Amino acid sequence: MKKLTLLLLIAISCGIYTGARAQVNVTSVSAKNDADNFYKMMKEAFPLSFNDPASPRFVFFNKDKNFVFGVGGFVQVQGIYDFNGVPNDNYFETNSIALKGHQSGGRYGIDVGQSRLFFKLVGDTEVGRLVTYMEMEFEGSQNAPILRQAFIKFRGFTIGKTWSTFCDISAGPATIDEEGPTSEVALRQPQIRYTRDFNEHWQASLALEYVEPSYTEGEFTDYIHQRIPDIPLNVRYSFKNGSHLQAGAVLRNMYYKDEIKDKDQIVTGWGASLSGIWQFSESTSFCFQGVCGKGISNYIQDISGIGLDLVPSATAEGKLKASRAWGAYGGFSHKWNEELSSNIMYSYARVEERFGMPTTSYKYAQYAAANLFWDFSEYGSCGIEYVFGRRNDFNKDYGNASRINTMIQYRF
Repeated sequence: MKKLTLLLLIAISCGIYTGARAQVNVTSVSAKNDADNFYKMMKEAFPLSFNDPASPRFVFFNKDKNFVFGVGGFVQVQGIYDFNGVPNDNYFETNSIALKGHQSGGRYGIDVGQSRLFFKLVGDTEVGRLVTYMEMEFEGSQNAPILRQAFIKFRGFTIGKTWSTFCDISAGPATIDEEGPTSEVALRQPQIRYTRDFNEHWQASLALEYVEPSYTEGEFTDYIHQRIPDIPLNVRYSFKNGSHLQAGAVLRNMYYKDEIKDKDQIVTGWGASLSGIWQFSESTSFCFQGVCGKGISNYIQDISGIGLDLVPSATAEGKLKASRAWGAYGGFSHKWNEELSSNIMYSYARVEERFGMPTTSYKYAQYAAANLFWDFSEYGSCGIEYVFGRRNDFNKDYGNASRINTMIQYRF
């Protein structure tokens, strides 16, 4: 925190010094007050997901108005009540649901960890439009800031850490729960991406992304560093009414050590997805996503990071295998008026093979949620949400959990 405070003080001091020499100005912007298109510039490349912060309320700009810099974010206070124990206040993770007979009962919690702070610069240079972005949230120890995204966007290239190219994060449903649907492809990774807009309808992206696979080591296997980045791509078609369809794919090569043969081994994984939003009317839309593949558990929200990209073989010592997994979700969104909106959704995620994993390992999970949001001002929102989850293991043990989320957020 001391380092962050020092950096902010340096930035403010530099801004004052620069302002004295280069006539840096400041103004308030909003969707309703955007005579200079600053609000539109600040929203460039964002927001993509429901939880991505939008334009800051105040921006700095130079005399020619071709560079705009903003510091923004939001303060969000979230209250929860759990009817069965899910340990994380911000993430309703169905993989962490305690099994029947081992649940700890109800509890409440209040947290501000989803609050965000971001810095954004958008400008027209001699060789094209430049966007730089850095975002933090406060989910570290004692609410210390944690970097969520940091990237540079320039002439079709995006370089840095942001949403994976295999994601269609704009097709995600709006939830207070930051975890969201069990089957959603929603992770942020360091990457080099190139995006090409062919016309007003067609767009395609290809990337090299850095990711460490999450696998379970067997008795005679060992983890080693990876040597080849993941290669995701997507193709999107956008309709004039705001609807879109996106097809995505990813190719993975994952390394591990076979200690019996004393040899480095490689397992190839792959994934495919189809997602989109269909806008039935100005007030009602349907979002969906389906994903399937082999060795792509790290990309699927509920089974990401729990060691299921590669698992021990049941028949050969010193060997790891990529298990198949798939999932799908769908959700409806409706705006009742300019201030009130609501969402309902259902999601399912499944691992098809356990190989050498114990029978107590995760097999599938279900997730359902319904919420209501009230935008009480242009900058302020609050909401209430009910979430239900069910986790099943290969041995048919299961556990149910449910939660009530409440939220108040004010953007700056």
